[in-house]
Amino acid sequence: MQANSENRICQNCKQSFVIESEDFLFYQKIKVPPPTFCPKCRLQRRLAWMISLVLFKRKCDLCGVEGISMYEPNAPYRIYCHKCWWGDGWNPKDYARDYDFSRPFLLQWNELLHETPILGLSIDTISGDYSPYTNHCGHAKNCYLIYYSDDNEDCMYGFYLARNKSVLNCSMIGSSQWCFDGKNNFKNYSVIGSYDTIQSLDSAFLRDCVNCQRCFGSANLKNKSNVFFNEQLSKEDYEKKIVGIDLGSHLTYSHFKKLAEENWSKFVPKPQFDDFSKNFSGTYVFESKNCHECYEVVGVQDSKFIMLIKTSPVKDSYDYTDWGSNASRLYECVTVGENVANMKFCHESGFNLNEIEYSKLQTGGSYCFGCVSIKKGEYCILNKKYPEKEFFALREKIIKHMNDMPYVDKVGRIYKYGEFFPMEFSPHAYNNTFSNFFFPKTKTEAIASGLNFYEPNPKEYSITMPSSDLPDHIKDTPDEITKEIIGCGTCLRGYKITKQEIDMSRRMNVPLSRECPFCRIGFKIKKWVSQMKQVSRICDKCGSEFSTHYTKEEAPNVICKKCYLSEVA
Repeated sequence: MQANSENRICQNCKQSFVIESEDFLFYQKIKVPPPTFCPKCRLQRRLAWMISLVLFKRKCDLCGVEGISMYEPNAPYRIYCHKCWWGDGWNPKDYARDYDFSRPFLLQWNELLHETPILGLSIDTISGDYSPYTNHCGHAKNCYLIYYSDDNEDCMYGFYLARNKSVLNCSMIGSSQWCFDGKNNFKNYSVIGSYDTIQSLDSAFLRDCVNCQRCFGSANLKNKSNVFFNEQLSKEDYEKKIVGIDLGSHLTYSHFKKLAEENWSKFVPKPQFDDFSKNFSGTYVFESKNCHECYEVVGVQDSKFIMLIKTSPVKDSYDYTDWGSNASRLYECVTVGENVANMKFCHESGFNLNEIEYSKLQTGGSYCFGCVSIKKGEYCILNKKYPEKEFFALREKIIKHMNDMPYVDKVGRIYKYGEFFPMEFSPHAYNNTFSNFFFPKTKTEAIASGLNFYEPNPKEYSITMPSSDLPDHIKDTPDEITKEIIGCGTCLRGYKITKQEIDMSRRMNVPLSRECPFCRIGFKIKKWVSQMKQVSRICDKCGSEFSTHYTKEEAPNVICKKCYLSEVA
Protein backbone atom coordinates (compact mmCIF):
# COMPACT_ATOMS: atom_id res chain seq x y z
CA MET A 1 0.00 0.00 0.00
CA GLN A 2 1.36 3.41 -1.01
CA ALA A 3 1.91 5.47 2.15
CA ASN A 4 3.79 8.56 1.03
CA SER A 5 3.32 11.41 -1.37
CA GLU A 6 5.36 11.31 -4.54
CA ASN A 7 6.58 13.80 -7.12
CA ARG A 8 6.02 12.91 -10.78
CA ILE A 9 6.80 14.65 -14.08
CA CYS A 10 3.79 15.29 -16.31
CA GLN A 11 4.35 13.70 -19.72
CA ASN A 12 2.39 16.55 -21.31
CA CYS A 13 3.70 19.82 -19.84
CA LYS A 14 6.91 18.29 -18.37
CA GLN A 15 6.26 20.04 -15.04
CA SER A 16 6.48 18.39 -11.64
CA PHE A 17 3.26 17.48 -9.83
CA VAL A 18 2.49 15.72 -6.57
CA ILE A 19 0.46 12.57 -6.05
CA GLU A 20 -0.60 12.59 -2.42
CA SER A 21 -0.83 9.49 -0.26
CA GLU A 22 -4.64 9.68 -0.24
CA ASP A 23 -4.57 9.88 -4.04
CA PHE A 24 -2.69 6.59 -4.23
CA LEU A 25 -5.29 5.02 -1.96
CA PHE A 26 -8.07 6.16 -4.30
CA TYR A 27 -6.31 4.78 -7.37
CA GLN A 28 -5.75 1.47 -5.60
CA LYS A 29 -9.39 1.31 -4.57
CA ILE A 30 -10.72 1.76 -8.11
CA LYS A 31 -7.88 -0.33 -9.60
CA VAL A 32 -6.25 2.18 -11.93
CA PRO A 33 -2.59 3.18 -12.21
CA PRO A 34 -1.53 6.64 -11.02
CA PRO A 35 -1.91 9.37 -13.69
CA THR A 36 0.97 10.40 -15.93
CA PHE A 37 -0.59 13.81 -16.65
CA CYS A 38 -0.69 16.54 -13.98
CA PRO A 39 -4.11 17.78 -12.74
CA LYS A 40 -4.19 20.80 -15.07
CA CYS A 41 -3.28 18.76 -18.13
CA ARG A 42 -5.87 16.14 -17.19
CA LEU A 43 -8.49 18.91 -16.98
CA GLN A 44 -7.37 20.32 -20.32
CA ARG A 45 -7.69 16.87 -21.89
CA ARG A 46 -11.23 16.37 -20.59
CA LEU A 47 -12.36 19.87 -21.54
CA ALA A 48 -11.15 19.28 -25.11
CA TRP A 49 -14.15 16.93 -25.39
CA MET A 50 -16.57 19.50 -23.99
CA ILE A 51 -17.98 21.55 -26.87
CA SER A 52 -18.49 25.24 -26.14
CA LEU A 53 -21.20 27.47 -27.63
CA VAL A 54 -20.90 26.75 -31.34
CA LEU A 55 -23.77 25.26 -33.32
CA PHE A 56 -23.92 24.26 -36.97
CA LYS A 57 -26.53 23.36 -39.54
CA ARG A 58 -26.24 19.71 -40.49
CA LYS A 59 -28.49 17.01 -41.92
CA CYS A 60 -29.34 13.94 -39.86
CA ASP A 61 -27.61 10.91 -41.39
CA LEU A 62 -30.70 8.79 -40.82
CA CYS A 63 -33.80 10.85 -41.64
CA GLY A 64 -32.02 13.42 -43.82
CA VAL A 65 -33.71 16.42 -42.22
CA GLU A 66 -31.48 19.45 -41.76
CA GLY A 67 -31.26 20.65 -38.21
CA ILE A 68 -28.86 22.04 -35.63
CA SER A 69 -25.80 20.09 -34.51
CA MET A 70 -22.73 20.61 -32.35
CA TYR A 71 -20.69 18.91 -35.08
CA GLU A 72 -19.32 20.73 -38.08
CA PRO A 73 -21.11 19.95 -41.37
CA ASN A 74 -18.11 18.08 -42.76
CA ALA A 75 -16.98 16.36 -39.55
CA PRO A 76 -16.46 12.66 -40.46
CA TYR A 77 -19.01 11.15 -38.09
CA ARG A 78 -22.44 9.57 -38.42
CA ILE A 79 -24.65 12.24 -36.81
CA TYR A 80 -28.29 11.59 -35.89
CA CYS A 81 -30.90 14.09 -34.75
CA HIS A 82 -32.30 13.55 -31.27
CA LYS A 83 -35.47 11.85 -32.51
CA CYS A 84 -33.57 9.34 -34.61
CA TRP A 85 -30.83 8.66 -32.05
CA TRP A 86 -33.28 8.08 -29.19
CA GLY A 87 -35.63 6.15 -31.48
CA ASP A 88 -35.76 2.43 -32.28
CA GLY A 89 -34.93 2.71 -35.97
CA TRP A 90 -31.33 1.54 -35.58
CA ASN A 91 -29.19 -0.70 -33.38
CA PRO A 92 -25.76 0.35 -32.06
CA LYS A 93 -24.71 -3.30 -31.91
CA ASP A 94 -24.86 -3.40 -35.72
CA TYR A 95 -21.55 -1.50 -35.55
CA ALA A 96 -19.87 -4.01 -33.24
CA ARG A 97 -16.46 -5.40 -34.07
CA ASP A 98 -14.06 -8.01 -32.73
CA TYR A 99 -11.04 -6.87 -30.81
CA ASP A 100 -7.82 -6.76 -32.84
CA PHE A 101 -4.73 -7.51 -30.76
CA SER A 102 -2.45 -6.32 -33.55
CA ARG A 103 -3.43 -2.65 -33.05
CA PRO A 104 -3.74 -0.30 -30.06
CA PHE A 105 -7.13 -0.30 -28.34
CA LEU A 106 -7.66 3.46 -28.64
CA LEU A 107 -7.22 3.35 -32.41
CA GLN A 108 -9.95 0.73 -32.63
CA TRP A 109 -12.21 2.74 -30.34
CA ASN A 110 -11.69 5.89 -32.43
CA GLU A 111 -12.76 3.99 -35.56
CA LEU A 112 -15.89 2.84 -33.73
CA LEU A 113 -16.60 6.47 -32.76
CA HIS A 114 -16.44 7.54 -36.41
CA GLU A 115 -18.81 4.81 -37.61
CA THR A 116 -21.42 4.48 -34.85
CA PRO A 117 -24.26 7.07 -34.86
CA ILE A 118 -23.86 9.80 -32.25
CA LEU A 119 -26.18 12.55 -31.05
CA GLY A 120 -26.01 15.78 -33.02
CA LEU A 121 -27.18 17.68 -29.94
CA SER A 122 -26.85 16.24 -26.46
CA ILE A 123 -30.45 16.78 -25.42
CA ASP A 124 -33.28 14.59 -24.22
CA THR A 125 -36.53 14.20 -26.14
CA ILE A 126 -38.29 16.85 -24.02
CA SER A 127 -35.64 19.44 -24.83
CA GLY A 128 -35.55 18.35 -28.45
CA ASP A 129 -39.28 18.83 -28.85
CA TYR A 130 -39.67 22.07 -26.89
CA SER A 131 -36.18 23.65 -26.99
CA PRO A 132 -34.34 22.46 -30.10
CA TYR A 133 -31.82 25.31 -30.09
CA THR A 134 -30.02 24.12 -26.95
CA ASN A 135 -27.13 21.75 -26.25
CA HIS A 136 -26.20 19.53 -23.34
CA CYS A 137 -29.57 20.24 -21.77
CA GLY A 138 -32.24 18.19 -20.10
CA HIS A 139 -35.86 18.98 -19.26
CA ALA A 140 -35.77 22.29 -21.13
CA LYS A 141 -39.13 23.81 -22.06
CA ASN A 142 -39.40 26.87 -24.30
CA CYS A 143 -35.70 27.63 -23.91
CA TYR A 144 -33.37 29.06 -26.52
CA LEU A 145 -29.57 28.99 -26.77
CA ILE A 146 -28.84 27.67 -23.30
CA TYR A 147 -26.01 25.23 -22.68
CA TYR A 148 -25.10 22.62 -20.05
CA SER A 149 -28.33 23.23 -18.19
CA ASP A 150 -31.12 21.23 -16.60
CA ASP A 151 -34.75 21.69 -15.65
CA ASN A 152 -35.41 25.18 -17.03
CA GLU A 153 -38.41 26.87 -18.60
CA ASP A 154 -38.64 30.04 -20.70
CA CYS A 155 -34.90 30.75 -20.41
CA MET A 156 -32.67 32.29 -23.05
CA TYR A 157 -28.96 32.85 -23.66
CA GLY A 158 -27.14 31.21 -20.79
CA PHE A 159 -24.68 28.60 -19.57
CA TYR A 160 -25.05 26.31 -16.58
CA LEU A 161 -28.63 27.03 -15.58
CA ALA A 162 -30.55 24.81 -13.18
CA ARG A 163 -34.20 24.91 -12.10
CA ASN A 164 -34.99 28.39 -13.42
CA LYS A 165 -37.99 30.02 -15.04
CA SER A 166 -37.90 33.12 -17.21
CA VAL A 167 -34.27 34.19 -16.98
CA LEU A 168 -32.59 36.09 -19.78
CA ASN A 169 -28.86 36.64 -20.46
CA CYS A 170 -27.84 34.86 -17.26
CA SER A 171 -25.23 32.19 -16.57
CA MET A 172 -24.40 30.07 -13.52
CA ILE A 173 -27.89 30.68 -12.15
CA GLY A 174 -30.02 28.37 -10.02
CA SER A 175 -33.62 28.30 -8.75
CA SER A 176 -34.40 31.83 -9.92
CA GLN A 177 -37.17 33.57 -11.83
CA TRP A 178 -37.54 36.75 -13.87
CA CYS A 179 -33.86 37.62 -13.75
CA PHE A 180 -31.72 39.42 -16.33
CA ASP A 181 -28.00 39.86 -16.99
CA GLY A 182 -26.80 37.93 -13.94
CA LYS A 183 -23.96 35.56 -13.02
CA ASN A 184 -23.52 33.14 -10.13
CA ASN A 185 -26.89 33.88 -8.54
CA PHE A 186 -29.20 31.58 -6.59
CA LYS A 187 -32.82 31.76 -5.48
CA ASN A 188 -33.50 35.25 -6.77
CA TYR A 189 -36.69 36.79 -8.07
CA SER A 190 -36.77 39.89 -10.26
CA VAL A 191 -33.06 40.65 -9.87
CA ILE A 192 -31.26 42.51 -12.67
CA GLY A 193 -27.59 43.01 -13.54
CA SER A 194 -26.29 41.29 -10.41
CA TYR A 195 -23.38 38.96 -9.57
CA ASP A 196 -22.93 36.53 -6.69
CA THR A 197 -26.25 37.41 -5.13
CA ILE A 198 -28.63 34.98 -3.44
CA GLN A 199 -32.13 34.91 -2.00
CA SER A 200 -32.91 38.44 -3.12
CA LEU A 201 -35.76 40.13 -4.96
CA ASP A 202 -36.81 43.32 -6.71
CA SER A 203 -33.23 44.59 -6.92
CA ALA A 204 -30.68 45.67 -9.50
CA PHE A 205 -26.90 45.85 -9.86
CA LEU A 206 -25.90 43.99 -6.71
CA ARG A 207 -22.67 42.14 -5.97
CA ASP A 208 -22.04 39.75 -3.08
CA CYS A 209 -25.45 40.30 -1.50
CA VAL A 210 -27.66 37.97 0.52
CA ASN A 211 -31.38 38.20 1.29
CA CYS A 212 -31.90 41.72 0.00
CA GLN A 213 -35.10 43.40 -1.12
CA ARG A 214 -35.46 46.61 -3.09
CA CYS A 215 -31.73 47.37 -3.22
CA PHE A 216 -29.84 49.07 -6.03
CA GLY A 217 -26.20 49.50 -7.12
CA SER A 218 -24.75 48.03 -3.94
CA ALA A 219 -22.22 45.48 -2.69
CA ASN A 220 -21.72 43.36 0.43
CA LEU A 221 -25.25 43.62 1.79
CA LYS A 222 -26.90 41.03 4.00
CA ASN A 223 -30.54 41.07 5.13
CA LYS A 224 -31.07 44.60 3.85
CA SER A 225 -33.88 46.55 2.22
CA ASN A 226 -34.09 49.96 0.57
CA VAL A 227 -30.36 50.44 0.04
CA PHE A 228 -29.26 52.71 -2.81
CA PHE A 229 -25.56 52.61 -3.73
CA ASN A 230 -24.84 51.26 -0.24
CA GLU A 231 -26.75 54.07 1.47
CA GLN A 232 -29.52 52.93 3.77
CA LEU A 233 -32.75 54.78 3.03
CA SER A 234 -36.32 54.71 4.20
CA LYS A 235 -38.77 52.94 1.92
CA GLU A 236 -40.20 56.28 0.83
CA ASP A 237 -36.80 57.81 0.07
CA TYR A 238 -35.67 54.68 -1.78
CA GLU A 239 -38.74 54.80 -3.99
CA LYS A 240 -38.07 58.45 -4.74
CA LYS A 241 -34.53 57.56 -5.81
CA ILE A 242 -35.48 54.84 -8.23
CA VAL A 243 -38.77 56.19 -9.59
CA GLY A 244 -36.96 58.12 -12.29
CA ILE A 245 -34.56 55.32 -13.26
CA ASP A 246 -35.98 53.61 -16.32
CA LEU A 247 -33.84 50.55 -17.00
CA GLY A 248 -35.80 49.80 -20.15
CA SER A 249 -33.54 52.35 -21.84
CA HIS A 250 -30.23 50.95 -23.07
CA LEU A 251 -28.44 54.22 -22.34
CA THR A 252 -29.87 54.38 -18.83
CA TYR A 253 -29.13 50.71 -18.16
CA SER A 254 -25.52 51.05 -19.32
CA HIS A 255 -25.03 54.24 -17.30
CA PHE A 256 -26.24 52.79 -14.01
CA LYS A 257 -24.45 49.49 -14.56
CA LYS A 258 -21.19 51.41 -14.91
CA LEU A 259 -21.95 53.49 -11.81
CA ALA A 260 -22.73 50.32 -9.87
CA GLU A 261 -19.47 48.67 -10.90
CA GLU A 262 -17.59 51.77 -9.80
CA ASN A 263 -19.37 51.57 -6.46
CA TRP A 264 -18.63 47.84 -6.13
CA SER A 265 -14.92 48.57 -6.48
CA LYS A 266 -15.01 50.54 -3.24
CA PHE A 267 -15.85 47.39 -1.29
CA VAL A 268 -13.69 44.33 -0.76
CA PRO A 269 -15.19 41.34 -2.60
CA LYS A 270 -16.29 38.17 -0.89
CA PRO A 271 -13.06 36.14 -0.82
CA GLN A 272 -14.60 32.74 -1.49
CA PHE A 273 -17.95 31.05 -1.97
CA ASP A 274 -18.41 27.97 0.16
CA ASP A 275 -21.79 28.00 1.88
CA PHE A 276 -22.42 24.96 4.11
CA SER A 277 -19.07 23.38 3.21
CA LYS A 278 -16.15 22.18 5.31
CA ASN A 279 -12.70 20.74 4.75
CA PHE A 280 -12.42 21.78 1.12
CA SER A 281 -10.31 23.74 -1.31
CA GLY A 282 -11.53 25.55 -4.41
CA THR A 283 -14.29 28.07 -4.96
CA TYR A 284 -18.04 28.07 -5.53
CA VAL A 285 -18.23 24.97 -3.35
CA PHE A 286 -21.63 24.48 -1.77
CA GLU A 287 -23.02 21.90 0.67
CA SER A 288 -19.85 19.83 0.34
CA LYS A 289 -17.22 18.30 2.57
CA ASN A 290 -13.86 16.61 2.31
CA CYS A 291 -13.33 17.75 -1.26
CA HIS A 292 -10.30 19.48 -2.71
CA GLU A 293 -9.56 21.37 -5.90
CA CYS A 294 -13.31 21.60 -6.51
CA TYR A 295 -14.89 24.41 -8.53
CA GLU A 296 -18.55 25.28 -9.13
CA VAL A 297 -19.96 22.24 -7.36
CA VAL A 298 -22.81 21.37 -5.03
CA GLY A 299 -23.16 18.31 -2.82
CA VAL A 300 -19.68 16.85 -3.35
CA GLN A 301 -18.08 14.61 -0.74
CA ASP A 302 -14.73 12.83 -0.40
CA SER A 303 -13.61 13.87 -3.88
CA LYS A 304 -10.86 15.76 -5.69
CA PHE A 305 -10.40 17.68 -8.96
CA ILE A 306 -14.15 18.14 -9.54
CA MET A 307 -15.83 20.87 -11.61
CA LEU A 308 -19.33 21.82 -12.76
CA ILE A 309 -21.56 19.64 -10.59
CA LYS A 310 -24.98 21.27 -10.62
CA THR A 311 -26.98 18.43 -9.06
CA SER A 312 -25.97 16.55 -5.93
CA PRO A 313 -24.76 14.17 -4.67
CA VAL A 314 -21.31 13.23 -5.92
CA LYS A 315 -19.16 10.99 -3.75
CA ASP A 316 -15.74 9.40 -3.79
CA SER A 317 -14.68 10.63 -7.25
CA TYR A 318 -11.61 12.17 -8.89
CA ASP A 319 -11.08 14.17 -12.10
CA TYR A 320 -14.76 14.52 -12.89
CA THR A 321 -16.20 17.44 -14.88
CA ASP A 322 -19.85 18.31 -15.50
CA TRP A 323 -23.17 16.94 -14.31
CA GLY A 324 -23.62 14.90 -11.08
CA SER A 325 -27.01 13.73 -9.78
CA ASN A 326 -26.13 10.70 -7.67
CA ALA A 327 -22.68 9.82 -8.97
CA SER A 328 -20.06 7.84 -7.06
CA ARG A 329 -16.63 6.36 -7.71
CA LEU A 330 -16.06 8.19 -10.99
CA TYR A 331 -12.62 8.83 -12.43
CA GLU A 332 -11.58 10.83 -15.49
CA CYS A 333 -15.13 11.43 -16.75
CA VAL A 334 -16.78 14.43 -18.40
CA THR A 335 -20.49 15.13 -18.90
CA VAL A 336 -21.61 12.03 -17.02
CA GLY A 337 -24.37 11.66 -14.45
CA GLU A 338 -27.71 10.59 -13.01
CA ASN A 339 -27.48 7.39 -10.99
CA VAL A 340 -24.02 6.33 -12.13
CA ALA A 341 -21.24 4.51 -10.31
CA ASN A 342 -17.85 2.93 -10.97
CA MET A 343 -17.24 4.75 -14.25
CA LYS A 344 -13.81 5.45 -15.70
CA PHE A 345 -12.68 7.36 -18.79
CA CYS A 346 -16.20 8.11 -20.09
CA HIS A 347 -17.75 11.01 -21.96
CA GLU A 348 -21.36 12.12 -22.43
CA SER A 349 -22.95 9.13 -20.69
CA GLY A 350 -25.55 8.69 -17.99
CA PHE A 351 -28.77 7.35 -16.54
CA ASN A 352 -28.39 4.19 -14.43
CA LEU A 353 -24.89 3.10 -15.35
CA ASN A 354 -22.43 0.93 -13.44
CA GLU A 355 -18.95 -0.37 -14.24
CA ILE A 356 -18.45 1.42 -17.57
CA GLU A 357 -15.01 2.18 -19.04
CA TYR A 358 -13.82 4.05 -22.13
CA SER A 359 -17.31 4.69 -23.45
CA LYS A 360 -19.19 7.59 -25.03
CA LEU A 361 -22.93 8.20 -25.22
CA GLN A 362 -23.83 5.16 -23.14
CA THR A 363 -27.25 5.24 -21.47
CA GLY A 364 -28.27 2.58 -19.01
CA GLY A 365 -26.49 -0.71 -18.43
CA SER A 366 -23.41 -2.12 -16.80
CA TYR A 367 -20.07 -3.79 -17.48
CA CYS A 368 -19.15 -2.28 -20.83
CA PHE A 369 -15.71 -1.41 -22.16
CA GLY A 370 -14.90 0.78 -25.15
CA CYS A 371 -18.45 1.28 -26.43
CA VAL A 372 -20.26 4.05 -28.33
CA SER A 373 -23.99 4.83 -28.16
CA ILE A 374 -24.94 1.59 -26.37
CA LYS A 375 -28.33 1.73 -24.66
CA LYS A 376 -29.07 -0.56 -21.72
CA GLY A 377 -26.26 -2.91 -22.66
CA GLU A 378 -24.31 -5.36 -20.55
CA TYR A 379 -21.01 -7.17 -21.07
CA CYS A 380 -20.17 -5.31 -24.28
CA ILE A 381 -16.73 -4.53 -25.72
CA LEU A 382 -16.51 -2.33 -28.82
CA ASN A 383 -20.32 -2.64 -28.99
CA LYS A 384 -20.15 -6.45 -29.19
CA LYS A 385 -21.97 -8.44 -26.48
CA TYR A 386 -20.16 -11.33 -24.77
CA PRO A 387 -21.11 -13.98 -22.21
CA GLU A 388 -20.29 -12.74 -18.71
CA LYS A 389 -17.19 -14.85 -18.09
CA GLU A 390 -15.84 -14.19 -21.56
CA PHE A 391 -16.34 -10.46 -21.10
CA PHE A 392 -14.21 -10.33 -17.93
CA ALA A 393 -11.50 -12.50 -19.41
CA LEU A 394 -11.29 -10.39 -22.58
CA ARG A 395 -11.32 -7.15 -20.57
CA GLU A 396 -8.24 -8.26 -18.64
CA LYS A 397 -6.47 -9.21 -21.87
CA ILE A 398 -7.30 -5.81 -23.39
CA ILE A 399 -5.95 -3.93 -20.37
CA LYS A 400 -2.71 -5.90 -20.61
CA HIS A 401 -2.62 -5.24 -24.35
CA MET A 402 -3.12 -1.50 -23.73
CA ASN A 403 -0.05 -1.54 -21.51
CA ASP A 404 2.01 -3.71 -23.88
CA MET A 405 0.94 -1.85 -27.04
CA PRO A 406 -0.15 1.64 -25.93
CA TYR A 407 -1.44 4.29 -28.27
CA VAL A 408 1.14 7.00 -28.96
CA ASP A 409 -0.28 10.31 -30.14
CA LYS A 410 1.07 12.67 -32.78
CA VAL A 411 3.52 14.37 -30.43
CA GLY A 412 4.68 11.27 -28.57
CA ARG A 413 2.41 11.12 -25.50
CA ILE A 414 1.82 7.54 -24.40
CA TYR A 415 -1.66 6.27 -23.58
CA LYS A 416 -1.70 3.08 -21.57
CA TYR A 417 -4.67 1.86 -19.55
CA GLY A 418 -5.58 4.60 -17.07
CA GLU A 419 -5.48 7.62 -19.39
CA PHE A 420 -8.52 9.48 -20.70
CA PHE A 421 -9.09 9.74 -24.47
CA PRO A 422 -6.41 11.76 -26.31
CA MET A 423 -7.31 15.35 -27.17
CA GLU A 424 -6.57 14.64 -30.82
CA PHE A 425 -9.47 12.14 -30.87
CA SER A 426 -11.97 14.80 -29.84
CA PRO A 427 -14.62 15.26 -32.55
CA HIS A 428 -14.45 19.02 -31.97
CA ALA A 429 -11.84 21.53 -33.07
CA TYR A 430 -9.80 22.66 -30.08
CA ASN A 431 -10.87 26.31 -30.33
CA ASN A 432 -14.53 25.24 -30.25
CA THR A 433 -14.16 23.53 -26.85
CA PHE A 434 -14.10 24.66 -23.23
CA SER A 435 -10.44 23.71 -23.14
CA ASN A 436 -9.73 26.81 -25.20
CA PHE A 437 -11.48 28.98 -22.58
CA PHE A 438 -9.16 27.64 -19.87
CA PHE A 439 -6.04 26.87 -21.89
CA PRO A 440 -6.17 29.05 -25.04
CA LYS A 441 -4.10 28.11 -28.06
CA THR A 442 -3.44 29.84 -31.34
CA LYS A 443 -3.97 27.93 -34.56
CA THR A 444 -0.22 27.32 -34.81
CA GLU A 445 -0.03 26.02 -31.24
CA ALA A 446 -3.05 23.76 -31.70
CA ILE A 447 -1.74 22.21 -34.89
CA ALA A 448 1.70 21.74 -33.33
CA SER A 449 -0.03 19.80 -30.54
CA GLY A 450 -1.73 17.52 -33.06
CA LEU A 451 -5.14 19.16 -32.67
CA ASN A 452 -7.73 20.44 -35.10
CA PHE A 453 -8.51 24.15 -35.35
CA TYR A 454 -11.74 25.54 -36.78
CA GLU A 455 -11.81 28.49 -39.13
CA PRO A 456 -15.27 29.37 -40.42
CA ASN A 457 -15.63 29.86 -44.11
CA PRO A 458 -15.71 33.55 -45.05
CA LYS A 459 -19.35 34.53 -45.07
CA GLU A 460 -21.11 37.79 -45.70
CA TYR A 461 -23.92 38.16 -43.23
CA SER A 462 -26.88 39.93 -44.73
CA ILE A 463 -26.97 42.42 -41.89
CA THR A 464 -29.93 44.71 -42.23
CA MET A 465 -29.40 46.80 -39.10
CA PRO A 466 -26.35 47.53 -36.95
CA SER A 467 -27.00 47.09 -33.23
CA SER A 468 -26.36 50.80 -32.73
CA ASP A 469 -29.59 51.50 -34.63
CA LEU A 470 -31.78 49.47 -32.28
CA PRO A 471 -34.36 51.60 -30.48
CA ASP A 472 -32.98 52.83 -27.18
CA HIS A 473 -36.01 51.79 -25.14
CA ILE A 474 -37.65 48.39 -25.15
CA LYS A 475 -41.09 50.02 -25.23
CA ASP A 476 -40.19 51.60 -28.56
CA THR A 477 -39.07 48.28 -30.07
CA PRO A 478 -41.63 46.99 -32.58
CA ASP A 479 -42.31 43.29 -33.10
CA GLU A 480 -41.13 43.72 -36.68
CA ILE A 481 -37.56 43.90 -35.36
CA THR A 482 -37.63 40.10 -35.46
CA LYS A 483 -37.38 40.32 -39.27
CA GLU A 484 -34.04 42.16 -39.10
CA ILE A 485 -30.56 40.67 -38.99
CA ILE A 486 -28.66 42.68 -36.39
CA GLY A 487 -24.92 43.28 -36.59
CA CYS A 488 -23.25 42.45 -33.25
CA GLY A 489 -21.51 45.45 -31.73
CA THR A 490 -18.55 43.30 -30.65
CA CYS A 491 -17.85 40.52 -33.14
CA LEU A 492 -19.86 41.82 -36.12
CA ARG A 493 -21.70 38.49 -36.38
CA GLY A 494 -25.27 38.73 -37.63
CA TYR A 495 -27.98 37.62 -35.24
CA LYS A 496 -31.75 37.77 -34.89
CA ILE A 497 -33.97 38.93 -32.07
CA THR A 498 -36.81 36.57 -31.24
CA LYS A 499 -40.33 37.46 -30.19
CA GLN A 500 -39.75 35.59 -26.94
CA GLU A 501 -36.79 37.82 -26.11
CA ILE A 502 -38.80 40.96 -26.83
CA ASP A 503 -41.69 39.75 -24.66
CA MET A 504 -39.41 38.88 -21.75
CA SER A 505 -37.56 42.19 -22.03
CA ARG A 506 -40.84 44.09 -21.99
CA ARG A 507 -42.06 42.13 -18.99
CA MET A 508 -38.88 42.95 -17.02
CA ASN A 509 -38.45 46.42 -18.58
CA VAL A 510 -34.86 45.80 -19.68
CA PRO A 511 -33.22 46.78 -22.98
CA LEU A 512 -32.24 44.55 -25.85
CA SER A 513 -28.55 43.69 -25.90
CA ARG A 514 -26.29 45.22 -28.53
CA GLU A 515 -24.27 42.01 -28.69
CA CYS A 516 -25.02 38.65 -30.26
CA PRO A 517 -25.99 35.78 -27.93
CA PHE A 518 -22.56 34.16 -28.21
CA CYS A 519 -20.76 37.30 -27.08
CA ARG A 520 -23.21 37.76 -24.20
CA ILE A 521 -22.77 34.22 -22.93
CA GLY A 522 -19.07 34.14 -23.74
CA PHE A 523 -18.34 37.26 -21.68
CA LYS A 524 -19.84 35.69 -18.56
CA ILE A 525 -18.08 32.37 -19.18
CA LYS A 526 -14.72 34.12 -19.51
CA LYS A 527 -15.38 35.98 -16.26
CA TRP A 528 -16.33 32.70 -14.60
CA VAL A 529 -13.24 30.92 -15.96
CA SER A 530 -11.04 33.59 -14.37
CA GLN A 531 -12.55 32.60 -11.01
CA MET A 532 -11.89 28.86 -11.35
CA LYS A 533 -8.56 29.06 -9.54
CA GLN A 534 -7.02 29.58 -6.11
CA VAL A 535 -4.24 32.01 -5.26
CA SER A 536 -2.63 32.83 -1.93
CA ARG A 537 -3.30 36.31 -0.55
CA ILE A 538 -2.60 38.18 2.66
CA CYS A 539 -5.66 39.56 4.45
CA ASP A 540 -5.58 43.35 4.36
CA LYS A 541 -7.28 43.45 7.75
CA CYS A 542 -5.75 40.79 10.00
CA GLY A 543 -2.61 39.88 8.03
CA SER A 544 -3.32 36.15 7.81
CA GLU A 545 -2.64 34.12 4.68
CA PHE A 546 -5.64 32.59 2.91
CA SER A 547 -6.81 31.37 -0.50
CA THR A 548 -9.12 33.20 -2.89
CA HIS A 549 -9.79 33.32 -6.62
CA TYR A 550 -8.95 37.04 -6.77
CA THR A 551 -5.47 38.00 -7.90
CA LYS A 552 -3.93 41.32 -6.88
CA GLU A 553 -4.81 42.73 -10.30
CA GLU A 554 -8.44 41.65 -10.01
CA ALA A 555 -8.92 42.89 -6.43
CA PRO A 556 -6.17 45.11 -4.98
CA ASN A 557 -7.72 44.82 -1.52
CA VAL A 558 -9.14 41.63 -0.14
CA ILE A 559 -9.74 40.19 3.33
CA CYS A 560 -10.06 36.66 4.64
CA LYS A 561 -13.39 34.95 5.14
CA LYS A 562 -13.39 35.46 8.92
CA CYS A 563 -12.84 39.21 8.58
CA TYR A 564 -15.32 39.45 5.72
CA LEU A 565 -18.08 37.75 7.71
CA SER A 566 -17.49 39.98 10.73
CA GLU A 567 -17.50 43.10 8.56
CA VAL A 568 -20.49 42.27 6.37
CA ALA A 569 -22.62 40.66 9.07
